[in-house]
Amino acid sequence: MGKTRINHILVVGAGVMGCGIAQVFAANGYKTIMADLKEEFLETAMKRIVGNIEGMVEEGLADKTYGEAVKANLSTLLNSRIPEVAAQFDLVVEVIFENKEAKRDLYKILSDNCREDCIFASNTSGMDVFGVTADVLKNPERLVITHWFNPPHLMKIIEVVKGPDTSDETAQAMRELLEACGKKPSVLNKFMPGFIVNRMATVICRELYYMIDQGWVSPQDAENALKYTDGLRWSFEGPLELWDFVGLQIPVAVAADVLPTLCNSTDKIPHADQLIAEGKTGVRAGEGMLGKYPADVDAYIKKRNKRIVAMYKMMNQFEEEQ
Repeated sequence: MGKTRINHILVVGAGVMGCGIAQVFAANGYKTIMADLKEEFLETAMKRIVGNIEGMVEEGLADKTYGEAVKANLSTLLNSRIPEVAAQFDLVVEVIFENKEAKRDLYKILSDNCREDCIFASNTSGMDVFGVTADVLKNPERLVITHWFNPPHLMKIIEVVKGPDTSDETAQAMRELLEACGKKPSVLNKFMPGFIVNRMATVICRELYYMIDQGWVSPQDAENALKYTDGLRWSFEGPLELWDFVGLQIPVAVAADVLPTLCNSTDKIPHADQLIAEGKTGVRAGEGMLGKYPADVDAYIKKRNKRIVAMYKMMNQFEEEQ
């Protein structure tokens, strides 16, 4: 797919997500500037990008031209200099920490210094950035959420979330840009807590925690039940397509019996609250719902990332077959 009307991009925030997002745009030929508060943050980000590229080359996901494109198209800038160069950007992607005042202050600067047709895209994972910026943002029709997933240079899905004033043109421009970068954007026409992915994850985990809490199934058996059914299928066939494959009459008939028995709690997940109180919050704490985890968290993450790469390759193959 060819280039879009967006050519010059500013990514504000050089953490794990920000540098990965900047890498994607630069690798695909977009002139990209990555900004942060301190030079040391930018230096760390550039080193992380080099590591990302080396990993992709090692796995056969990129060649030397990929790294050359990133080097040619990516530069850095301190946040303090954003007003000086703001007018050149067609898109600003905000990837700063989830603090309302910090976001509000940034959007005030962007709104005062960027062109009126410059699109603003927030990578927030759940904040209503539309409400937060309502009193400082000019032309709110150009604000949209683009929620990337970690690691952003590998994960293809990006949730594009429209606010109450976001124009169709803004959402379409973001869809075209992300598709041009090889991503798979999913557009949500209204801001809703959790967007698409986290809403579905909450539904699934609430029910699994409920079943475990009731003593109906062990944590590992519950985990295995999904890993070895949906886990096998979802890389090529999502839940809607599965129902189509089975034939709607069957799953709808099953749902008639299942729906009245589902957990319908709307305020908390008791078993999860208990684990949090006990300090068993997951991998980084060394223990979670599924028991103990290795003390070497970095090694665990590295192994997990390699599995993401393996699935990434497989899904690329499935797409080529289609």
